[in-house]
Amino acid sequence: MGRELKERLKTILIIVLIITGLLQIGILWSYQNQGSPFSFLLPLFSKEIQVSNESIREKLFVPNRLVVSNGENDYWIISENQDFHGKFFSEVVAGLSKIATGSTQLSVSDEKWESIVTRRGIIVDFGFSMEPDLLGWFLGTGSPVQDIPRFSKLMVRRDIVREDMGTIYIRSADGTVYSTDQVRFEQAANLSNVINRLEEGSRNKYRRYKTLSGSRLNKAEDEPDILYVVASPRYWPYKVLSANLPAEADDEETLARAILGEEEGRYNKYTYNGDMIQYTYGSNIYRYYSDGYLTYRYLGSADTGGAKASEALMNTYKFIARANGPQGPGTEIVLSSVERKVGGIYEFCFDYRVDGLAVITEYMKKDGSGEKQDHAIRILADSKRVLECDWLIRNFKIERTRNYNDRLLELLANENILWRDINISGIDTGYYIRSNEDRTLEPALIVSTREGRRVYLDMIAEEGD
Repeated sequence: MGRELKERLKTILIIVLIITGLLQIGILWSYQNQGSPFSFLLPLFSKEIQVSNESIREKLFVPNRLVVSNGENDYWIISENQDFHGKFFSEVVAGLSKIATGSTQLSVSDEKWESIVTRRGIIVDFGFSMEPDLLGWFLGTGSPVQDIPRFSKLMVRRDIVREDMGTIYIRSADGTVYSTDQVRFEQAANLSNVINRLEEGSRNKYRRYKTLSGSRLNKAEDEPDILYVVASPRYWPYKVLSANLPAEADDEETLARAILGEEEGRYNKYTYNGDMIQYTYGSNIYRYYSDGYLTYRYLGSADTGGAKASEALMNTYKFIARANGPQGPGTEIVLSSVERKVGGIYEFCFDYRVDGLAVITEYMKKDGSGEKQDHAIRILADSKRVLECDWLIRNFKIERTRNYNDRLLELLANENILWRDINISGIDTGYYIRSNEDRTLEPALIVSTREGRRVYLDMIAEEGD
């Protein structure tokens, strides 16, 4: 009996040793971050940020601009914190879902976009060209069952008699217009009531805009749906921002935790000339520069097997969520560009938005290429991981409110810029960072041209304000 007990104890000890060995191997492979031959061990050691499809959709599937048109060349930009925004965007999502699932047919229209945007309804600009598969993933419908073009802009033209009926127009990336038959929106907001409220508040709450085409100001090269201000009052309240380095940058230990998250303990740290700190582990290299510029490079091979944009976006979002660099209250990071590169590699660009207005960045990259980066964050990713990142980290704070003249024509004249000298593709109201020394940001009109450059028109502060 004693011998049998000893044999059992030996067996149990051997099993414990085997399990311990497997656990140690799992830990080592996890720290190498190159994948594990024991895939069932990964959930035990993975320190990746756990995010759901729903959380990413909530954060990133938002319009860059949502506009209400009264059909008489009056327009109002509705920000996310205003009452009507959620209802109107839910209406747009419901209409796109009907298109993606095939319950509403989409076909090429003979109508021109410049005519469509003069109608009464809701205009949405996502700010980036949406791939059909990515749209289906954002909607949660799966890949669309009918052909949908790449697009960034659409309009829901409301029926003048029935508030719950409308026609959806989509402007494709190549300028072709597609439309649906009339669609019923089960929970549509009463557009007439909303327009009345917007008109009543246009002198102190809701800024009124016109379109260049509606005012017959647009040249042949100008986009017809560009919004500009000519309405009274002449001055409008805007926020003044500070854009400083995060407080974490003053303490190297806190900085490492902010950049690397829970993986901080894995990395070796090197400091170069007091200007740059490098963190390395395996094939991963982070570099943080004293001006707030962060780079990441993965030195291993990429997966070019043809990943979907949604897969690459998931990895991108996890990367951003893990790097806990605070941007300040009222600040969002918004998706502003999606581009498919070679094989299954995608480039995603993001920008900051503070109090509903964009912060445009334009600065020299640190890779020695001599190229400028015109987004706050640029990330290359495939189906497995992030491959590259360039990120200008800033902490934003609203300092005060001032009244500014935001009228396009007056600001052009103030800068001695002739109307005929610029071909306009877009106008944003927001802020810009063009130098590492920019710490105080005042509002501006940011004019994008067809030639790919930007013209910055600083708003004029009201005297005595």
